[in-house]
Amino acid sequence: MEKICQSCAMPIESKEQLGTNKDGSLNVDYCKYCYEKGEFIDKVTMEEYIEMCAEYASQAGMTKEEMKEHCKKLFPTLKRWKCTCTDECASGYNPACTCTNPECHCREK
Repeated sequence: MEKICQSCAMPIESKEQLGTNKDGSLNVDYCKYCYEKGEFIDKVTMEEYIEMCAEYASQAGMTKEEMKEHCKKLFPTLKRWKCTCTDECASGYNPACTCTNPECHCREK
């Protein structure tokens, strides 16, 4: 098993590192540090999450600024942060939007 968490991009190398769904089953998309019992642990915007991740820059061999720049490029490609709205949905209020990006505001009125 070699993949990355679709929230923080941490390499997931074993089942022990996987997050859990509401029913307790393993979630193959997210690590245990991001996802537990079917919910994201940190309920933050992508920008706030980038700031949080910058604190771990030294572990990745980067400065905080390098880490922020890296995350700004990478995170929008990950499932948690990627907006999947159609042009129609992104143009305004759409209560049927199925986007999982917490920064999507299509359902807000």
